[in-house]
Amino acid sequence: MTKTIGLLCTLLVALATGTLALAQDTPQTGSPAPDLRIPRGARLFISPIEGGYDIYLAAAMHKKEVPIVIVTDKSKADFELSGVTESEKAGWAKTIFMGNTSTSEQASIKVVNLKSATVVFGYNVNKGSFARGKQSSSEACAKHLKEKIEKGL
Repeated sequence: MTKTIGLLCTLLVALATGTLALAQDTPQTGSPAPDLRIPRGARLFISPIEGGYDIYLAAAMHKKEVPIVIVTDKSKADFELSGVTESEKAGWAKTIFMGNTSTSEQASIKVVNLKSATVVFGYNVNKGSFARGKQSSSEACAKHLKEKIEKGL
């Protein structure tokens, strides 16, 4: 009888372990993976960003020919771009003694699909000692956004 109970316990443990292993290998059929693509011609709303950086981004999108349509009404947009930026100007000593008036620029942006509330793109740039720091960093953001759209990722 003890052998039978031991064999039965061993069989139950083996059966439970096999069921768990099978359950881990079976893909979950819950919600589908979110769509992280930004299609060509998508309507993009650029939220206001401190220091007028949103204007630099809009200009950079046009200059880099990013295949999107920029809209000024969020209700008509498919995606929203928001971000933060920080500028660090050259100190007085650098300006006086070296004649250097360049700035260091840091910016981070994200693009959100307004229908699914999913972040579909994020980018951070750090440009040091540039005469046109905001322009340079916004063009880097536009360039990488364009690459994402064109690759269809």
